[in-house]
Amino acid sequence: MALLRARPGLVLFALAIGVGSVAALRAQPSEASVTAFSLASIIAMIIGEQLPMRFSRRVIAPVTTASALGLILAPRGFDGDPISASTVLAMVWLSILVGGIIARARGRSVVEGSLGARFLGLAVSVLIVRGVTVDGQRLLDVVWESGLHSALVAGVFLLAAAAGALVERVLEALVAALGEGRRVSRATADEAVALSQISAATLTAGPVIALAQPILDWGAIPLVMLPVLLAYVTVRRILSIRRAIVESQLALSRLTELAHLTRPGHPRRVAELAVAVGAQMDLDAPSLRQVERAALLHDVGQLGLDEPLPGGATLYVGPEIEERIAVTGTAIVGSSPQLATLVPLLDHIRTPFRRSREYGAHIPLESRIVRVANAWDDLTEGARSPRVREVALERLHLALGYDYDPDVVTALEEVLAGDS
Repeated sequence: MALLRARPGLVLFALAIGVGSVAALRAQPSEASVTAFSLASIIAMIIGEQLPMRFSRRVIAPVTTASALGLILAPRGFDGDPISASTVLAMVWLSILVGGIIARARGRSVVEGSLGARFLGLAVSVLIVRGVTVDGQRLLDVVWESGLHSALVAGVFLLAAAAGALVERVLEALVAALGEGRRVSRATADEAVALSQISAATLTAGPVIALAQPILDWGAIPLVMLPVLLAYVTVRRILSIRRAIVESQLALSRLTELAHLTRPGHPRRVAELAVAVGAQMDLDAPSLRQVERAALLHDVGQLGLDEPLPGGATLYVGPEIEERIAVTGTAIVGSSPQLATLVPLLDHIRTPFRRSREYGAHIPLESRIVRVANAWDDLTEGARSPRVREVALERLHLALGYDYDPDVVTALEEVLAGDS
């Protein structure tokens, strides 16, 4: 149990090794299983492991998944020698494993948990179409030999692929929940939203490859894989733009440190703590990103002060200084279209919580979280000793309900209890 909580991804990978090893031992290779199509699928899966995509705290391999689904769903064995589920599953597992080994040898990082979840999700698709029987026949054979319209066949295959994808997402969410302390339901929802577009392209490619295989044979793989590759390139470009924006935010957040207006590491510590508190309060992924951005840039307005604050702490400044910091911060952050959405959050960080209770003012939760995290770092100055934490918590409790949201402070205490 301790290993599951400390390294959930490694435990998931070990489970995948177990399932893959059993499939390999039970495989029944024959001439029918060695075809141009199967070899092309294996090569595509190995190449797909060299083209991973890090997205929303996990790593996906759309080329691997699409080509594997094509192999799983294709009507192989028309010569009277059907291919067993174990044989197909062993081919998928060995291809993914070899691809991962090659990627590691090339110096690329391989996330074991993501690789394990990917294989186990595909194993579920194999189990559905090649393990489920109807009147003594496998579902795959029933679908192909029943004379159903191609659209209905594609629909059945899409459901089988979607079931495997759902298992993959749930397993990844479980790893995220155990590793980051989030609820499984929230982590699953975050994954589904973040991966919806690339997942749709991947899931539809597998059934199309299977439907095209009787006509195009191995040529179905490169032909159908082209849209997946185009989607891959597009998403990679979007991710590159996002990374550039994040790097710009990090550079901007360090200006106050370099100008000696705030203590070294203050924006980064506030951002890390604010994100942890937000996760404890079950914020979704987009909200957590807003919390992180606002926390990194919450002090950038100090660049407009005539004299630096002692230690850069804004905890004890008056309304006039707060207003000047807010105006400068708005001018700097608001000048960028990519950061303009942060302006209301940054402006409300200086608003005490009592205005919400006394006057009904709307203070975004993200702003309330950053306000508490900033106050905590101003009080502790980055120190982690029990005595410093005790004094800081006492100070926060003295202003509870007046300056700070009690729910946020409670979440902060739960985060600190987990770190101790």
